[in-house]
Amino acid sequence: MIQYLIIEVQNRADGVNNIQPIETRNSLSTGLSYFYDRCSKMAATTLYPTVTLMLIDSEGTVIKNERIKTAWVEPEVTGA
Repeated sequence: MIQYLIIEVQNRADGVNNIQPIETRNSLSTGLSYFYDRCSKMAATTLYPTVTLMLIDSEGTVIKNERIKTAWVEPEVTGA
């Protein structure tokens, strides 16, 4: 039985990447649904400059791969 895996990497401004636990779904339709749900939520986040999301199947086929530019705004640097 093929499973569908959703991988999420949150690319922080300080260069560190947060790798979220891999989500699995039993059908392509529920995998796509979760993938697009995360895309829309991450596009609206202000926590990270970019987020990379990938949907693959358990045989290694890449179905979707997106690097999302989020709503994050670089903080202004003020002089002391």
